[in-house]
Amino acid sequence: MIIVDITFLIFIIFHSIIMLIDEFYFHRKRGLTKWERIGHPLDTLSTLLCFFVIIFLPMTKINMIIFLFLAIISCALITKDEFVHAKYCSKIEHLLHAFLFICHPIMLIFIFVFWSAFSKSYFSFLLHVDLIFLKNIIIFQFVSINLFLLYQILYWNIIWKGRKYAEKISNKQ
Repeated sequence: MIIVDITFLIFIIFHSIIMLIDEFYFHRKRGLTKWERIGHPLDTLSTLLCFFVIIFLPMTKINMIIFLFLAIISCALITKDEFVHAKYCSKIEHLLHAFLFICHPIMLIFIFVFWSAFSKSYFSFLLHVDLIFLKNIIIFQFVSINLFLLYQILYWNIIWKGRKYAEKISNKQ
């Protein structure tokens, strides 16, 4: 079932490109408010928690419930900035956010289904899928997301020089 592998890989590449355009074009172009500088790393952390469950915990009923709870929280959490985005984002950036809102739960569904790459699974239909390939993609994502979280914290809260401007914007809300 190489189609499953390729579909997942294409999806991850698409999602990553959208995220990188949002971060390295739109965010740097307009700067981030204090709310976003704190909130975006929280979004990333909520995603990492879902990956953590998949990679490090066995697939049991209780861990499936934990994953589902974390995934729901993560999907809800990523929408928290929309009142700020409504005021400061361009239409194209809103469109990218809409794509990201669609991609986020799909990515979480993918990694849930591919949990079998890390643990005995309830999904017997994956017996013909290259689980080692999927496992490597998920681990690569996990490492990449950790690095992205580190970047978000360091760049936007320590290195970025436009903080004073963004704080003035934040205070006008």
